[in-house]
Amino acid sequence: MPGMSNSGSLSFRAGLIGSAPIVLCVFGVTGCVKAPEVSLSDIKVSSMSFKQLDLVCMFDVKNPNLFAADLNEFDCDFRALDRSIAAGKAPGPIPSIPAGATRRIPIDLAISLPELARVAGQYAKGKSVPYALTSRPVFNVLGTAFPVSFNHDGRIPSMLAPKWKLKGVSVRGGPEPALLVTFEITNPSGIRMALDGVKGALHLGDSTLLELQETKLTALPDDEAVELVVPVRVKLGELAGISGKLLTDWRSIKFDGQFKMKTPLSLRQMMLGKPLGDKR
Repeated sequence: MPGMSNSGSLSFRAGLIGSAPIVLCVFGVTGCVKAPEVSLSDIKVSSMSFKQLDLVCMFDVKNPNLFAADLNEFDCDFRALDRSIAAGKAPGPIPSIPAGATRRIPIDLAISLPELARVAGQYAKGKSVPYALTSRPVFNVLGTAFPVSFNHDGRIPSMLAPKWKLKGVSVRGGPEPALLVTFEITNPSGIRMALDGVKGALHLGDSTLLELQETKLTALPDDEAVELVVPVRVKLGELAGISGKLLTDWRSIKFDGQFKMKTPLSLRQMMLGKPLGDKR
């Protein structure tokens, strides 16, 4: 029996010695795990309406580890003068980030223009206000959760929606008759912008008179009025009736539309707080 006891003891010690490298390896790997790095690479305007500014924030997420990292959740909060005016989250599912790789992740933000205007009205220091973009994404590396704090400060113009004034409607004849709708557009946002397209409708009460869409690029200087002529194709039989309503009920017609904006370089530089090359 004593011999069996010694054999069991030797076997137990051998088991401990054999498992030691595995335990040390596990502790060594987990001790070398680094938190992923998050940076804001770009901000773009996707569209704009009379009530809302749609931004796309592009985040670069770098995994500095020797093994893949998973992003459990990634949301962000847009605050102006300590007031939250927009929030968004990364669309899922987010693919795993390979070892040593960087993945670009977009997050959409819908900013209320009336809310931004109210904030800008409380900040009597020009046409821009300071903002903060904050996030706390949570990563999973080798089964360990890593929350990462991200904060970015910048400035944003008051970004008031363009003011549209219906100036006139004329008829273009020919085999494809059209109404030429002329708008006067004023940009009060505090920054030079470019209109890359517009889609909307002219309304008279609850009725829609015309639906229009234009993809012509039009520069919108700050605080200057420019004219935009939008051709709208109509059926010949409807031309007289629509023209009559446009002329007789002129002051009651309202325009509601969504604008596609080309993000100006100056806006990106202001919001990112750093210079950018023209090709970015």
